[in-house]
Amino acid sequence: MNNSSDDSDQSGPSTPKKAKKIHYKQKFRDEWLKDNSFKTWLKRDPKDPYRAVCVMCDAKLIADRVVIKIHGEGAKHVKRTTAAPAQSSIATAFEKVKQSDDDKCKASEIKLAAFMAEHKISMRVMDHLVDLLPTMFPDSQIAKNMKMKRTKCQAIINNILGESEKQDLCADLKEQKFSLMIDESTDIGAVKTMCVVVRYYCALKRSNC
Repeated sequence: MNNSSDDSDQSGPSTPKKAKKIHYKQKFRDEWLKDNSFKTWLKRDPKDPYRAVCVMCDAKLIADRVVIKIHGEGAKHVKRTTAAPAQSSIATAFEKVKQSDDDKCKASEIKLAAFMAEHKISMRVMDHLVDLLPTMFPDSQIAKNMKMKRTKCQAIINNILGESEKQDLCADLKEQKFSLMIDESTDIGAVKTMCVVVRYYCALKRSNC
């Protein structure tokens, strides 16, 4: 009897085991995207409804408001968020300005004039071609706005394309060895002329020019 009572005294009352807390998975909620603390950097994971994505850190998070809040207050995230406005302002500074129809028309006229010069097409063609383009492309505002005939085409070749090509040629000749071919002559009007031809290797085009 004494032994049994001693054993019962030593064993004492048993301690109940602590029940494990069950964590239920939660799906991403669209209402989080409206929260001022999250809306600038949080988005849902398109492949997993139980995940969220931080676009600043390029990190996947458990779709839990507490987890998302802790991530948003983390040092790494705060540092990236602070640097983001500076990066966006730089990107905006170099953003390509949308061209107006007038600018597009001018660019098209220059390209067409360059085509005429490159293929040695008579400038008289422009008196008829510019009127033909709107009928070929009736849905193009650029074709309708184009007013370049032979006089304007020749002026673009001489004053715009010619000057640009001359600058490029001078820059190339400063870097490359070249040879000169000269021919002097007098035309029917007794006007003396001298033609100068330059031959050199163009590294950009990888061919002789």
